[in-house]
Amino acid sequence: MEGQHGQLDGPQGQDEPTEPTVYQRDAQQLAGLFDRDDARRIVADPTLRSIELGHVRQGAPIADPPDADHPTATLVLNGLHLTWPPLRDASKVLAAELGHPVTANVYLTPPNSAGYGPHWDTHHVFLAQSEGAKTWRLHPPLFEDPLDRHRWTAIGITPEQRDQIDKDARTVNLKAGHVLFIPRGWVHYGHTTSLHSLHITFGVQLLTRHWVLQQLLDQAAETPALRAALPPGLSSHPADDVVADTRAALFGSLDALDLTTSGELVQGKQQCAVLGIA
Repeated sequence: MEGQHGQLDGPQGQDEPTEPTVYQRDAQQLAGLFDRDDARRIVADPTLRSIELGHVRQGAPIADPPDADHPTATLVLNGLHLTWPPLRDASKVLAAELGHPVTANVYLTPPNSAGYGPHWDTHHVFLAQSEGAKTWRLHPPLFEDPLDRHRWTAIGITPEQRDQIDKDARTVNLKAGHVLFIPRGWVHYGHTTSLHSLHITFGVQLLTRHWVLQQLLDQAAETPALRAALPPGLSSHPADDVVADTRAALFGSLDALDLTTSGELVQGKQQCAVLGIA
């Protein structure tokens, strides 16, 4: 994927990897997308601020003022696909190639530090190492193909699972120019050693069959049977009867769909999502 000031692209003509994969890219081009001086500019100029800006140390937020040269905490800059032109352009190009919306966040970690602890994302990520180096620990999913409702903060990681993660996780060392692809659900956590780290996280906000089903349910609102009110005395009405009746009406609505028309509507929603249009 090529942006205005740099480049990021995945495997061309290949199937999507099912496990974490490292790609080599041009370090100067990645730094052209975002570097430490850019972080300093954003911190100094409120008009350039990202959607979310703050510090994290050892997995917990801290209240220190934003500082691109903080000695112990990771600076977090979220939502830069909306506010920083090079990352906005790069995210749009990547989204157009993949057919899924793409977001961009930046994490700047000082030497001998750690940001977030073990966690998983509900989307694919490309970690583009712009500066320095970072060591990552990676473990297969504890929860397969998580949706937003299945965030690690909602489901949690037990002490036993944490011990297993520490024991079995594989180690990947990233240097400037490396791009690490992490499929959604994979547990990951990183730390720096003697060098600081600045990496860009491109989040591929995956559209799923569940998402398509949500679009079809919106279309089903045009079916009078599904707009009908539930019966009076609902509190004493058998719930399984209500569910059975609604399921029958829904299936009837889906069976009656014109697939061409319905597909065009879904495709329109998909294109709007890729473009960031609600």
